[in-house]
Amino acid sequence: MQAIKFCAITLLIFFISNSYAATTNPECLNHLGGAFADVECYNGLSNDLIEENKILINKISSTIPAENPNKNLLKQYAHQQKESKKYCQLSRDSLNAWVTEKPASNPRYFYYDAAYYQCVYDNNKYSNGFLKEILKNTTQ
Repeated sequence: MQAIKFCAITLLIFFISNSYAATTNPECLNHLGGAFADVECYNGLSNDLIEENKILINKISSTIPAENPNKNLLKQYAHQQKESKKYCQLSRDSLNAWVTEKPASNPRYFYYDAAYYQCVYDNNKYSNGFLKEILKNTTQ
C-alpha cells in the first residue's frame, strides 16, 4: 500500500514539474515549413517570451521610484505590447485576399495562421530584446 502511494505521489510530482518546465524548444525555428508545426513553434515560443517579458517588466519596475512618471510609461508599454498582437491579423488577412476568418480553437488552424503567429512571435521577440536592454541600463 505504501509503495502504491509513493508511486502515485512520485508520478504526480513528475507531471506537475514537467508542466511548469514545459517550454518550446527554439530549435523548431530551424525546421519551419509553412505548415501547422510552424504555428505550434511560433505560438509556443511567443508564450515563453510573454512570461519572460512579464518578469523583465517587474524587474525594471522595481528600479523605478514610485512617483516617477516612467513607472506609468512602462505600464503603458506593457499594455500596448499585449494589444499589438491584434494588428498581426493584417499579416494573415493580407495572404487571404483580406478575408477575415472566425478564430479557430486549437488544434484546428486556418491556412494562413502561421503568418499571424510569426508576427506575434516577432513582436514579442523585439519587446524581449528592448526590455533586456532597459534592464541592462538600470544595472550599469
